[in-house]
Amino acid sequence: MSAHAPFSNRFLYWIALDFAGSDPADVARFNRFYDETHVPEVLARYPGFVGAHRYALQVPDERGDFGGAYLAAYEAESEQAIAEYLAGTTAPGGTRPPYSDDPPLWPDLLTHRWRVVYEKVAETGPSTGTPGSIYIIGIDPPADAGDELAEFDEFYTGVHMPEATAIGGFSRGTRYEVRRALEHPDPGCPRYLAVYEQADGTDAQARATLRTLIASNAWTPGPASWTRKTTPWRLWYRHVSFIPRAAPPNGTTARQP
Repeated sequence: MSAHAPFSNRFLYWIALDFAGSDPADVARFNRFYDETHVPEVLARYPGFVGAHRYALQVPDERGDFGGAYLAAYEAESEQAIAEYLAGTTAPGGTRPPYSDDPPLWPDLLTHRWRVVYEKVAETGPSTGTPGSIYIIGIDPPADAGDELAEFDEFYTGVHMPEATAIGGFSRGTRYEVRRALEHPDPGCPRYLAVYEQADGTDAQARATLRTLIASNAWTPGPASWTRKTTPWRLWYRHVSFIPRAAPPNGTTARQP
């Protein structure tokens, strides 16, 4: 599988944002600018980024407003690549070359929810291609896990993630651990991220899968440390576009929301 395939690289840089425009023409223009101008500029500036994929919020967390309307995920292939990105993005404001704007929509109508670098821990199998939808879950182990953390991690990777993939009928599950939280609202960025991929990107299928996961009685209970975990957010996103490094600025294939 190509290194350009979503969730196939070691590092994942997530940006969750809201776009305040509601006019369909504004939304379409926002997506065109993001895919055709902004993402290619990011990829050109950071050669270690091999591509970017974008998502629109599909099923929000029923507990509250925890997810941005859009996600952008940049794939980074190496430790050096992510180090170069972090050095560049955290440099003093005056030393960072600006990205292009598209007034008045960009950046005036944008709000960042979070910007986080995650590092891959485990996956249930290789990529099967670009998913139509993803179900992402932020998980924190109990603060007092201590020596139980190894048991927690072993259960998460070896039992729970394969079970969730099978019960939900997902094509793959991938688990990440936070490397650097550049921006995230209180109470802070979840330590772990699970991404479950679903080929069918329809709203109906996402909601049907969610009902299946909730109703299933096939879950293994897990150790005590697992039962004390918290899940700060559980969100479904629909695929919008994928822009590989090799694509020209006007060479993207996008499904607009």
